[in-house]
Amino acid sequence: MSANLFNLKDDDFIFTAETTPSVSTNLSENVQKISSLIGVADAVNITDAPNCKTKLSSLVVAGEIKKNGLDVILQITGRDRNSIALESEILGASSLGIDKILCLSGDRPPEDGPMAVNEMNSSNLIELLSKMSAGKLLDGTEIREYKKIYSGCADSIHDHYVRDTHSSFFVEKVRMGVDFVQTQYCYDLDLCKKYSEFILENNLSDKTKFIVGLGPLKSAKQASWMRENLYGVKIPDSIILRLEEASSPIDEGKKICEEIIQDLIDLKGISGVHLMGPNCEDQCAELIKHFR
Repeated sequence: MSANLFNLKDDDFIFTAETTPSVSTNLSENVQKISSLIGVADAVNITDAPNCKTKLSSLVVAGEIKKNGLDVILQITGRDRNSIALESEILGASSLGIDKILCLSGDRPPEDGPMAVNEMNSSNLIELLSKMSAGKLLDGTEIREYKKIYSGCADSIHDHYVRDTHSSFFVEKVRMGVDFVQTQYCYDLDLCKKYSEFILENNLSDKTKFIVGLGPLKSAKQASWMRENLYGVKIPDSIILRLEEASSPIDEGKKICEEIIQDLIDLKGISGVHLMGPNCEDQCAELIKHFR
């Protein structure tokens, strides 16, 4: 599927995936890595130096993947660039036909790591995209031949139920004009149902697509590590127990994802799933094919 996410019918369930550029100058290997997703996923996210680690330019990789027939969502963090560099990056993306950007503040670098810029956080980036979509830079300079840019933000479903101010802050962010939301991993269906109710109660899905984060689990050890070390991840004990007791944890992990996706399809306010995980592009493609 290469159709624009925002041209899909309201009842079409969205499947996005994710890839991280390599530490390499070989552009073709990054296209090969996602080749199984072409014609299958609706779009693929291109991560922006995750975990504060240098990778091949996400903009360059995104442009090449789009040229090869798969729509892309460019992730941009405010951590590494000042406003001038961010505006240039967005202009570059738009010139390549990339019209969807996930706005992130970015992982915090270690104390002995590279210096963060942090002139803009995710909310500032959303405002910047809105301004540039209207044809202006921050200093008022007019953009010739400007184009609409769809802005996205991330969310942690779990945080809505453990942090007192998270929901009100998030609602305010979405109402700034966010077109889509992609969440952290959530394998807790009851929590997803509560999230669906929250979306509907606040009338957030009228103009915004909500895409729940999932990914193929390979073992109980991996699931436990994710739960303990990745921010905002929710994996119930029952899921980990299933993986521990399975004769083939990889097959069981795929089955778990399929079951959750099937239930999410029926939840109002939920528009799709975002499938991610390290070096699992092929497994994500297989999951999507199960539903198409």
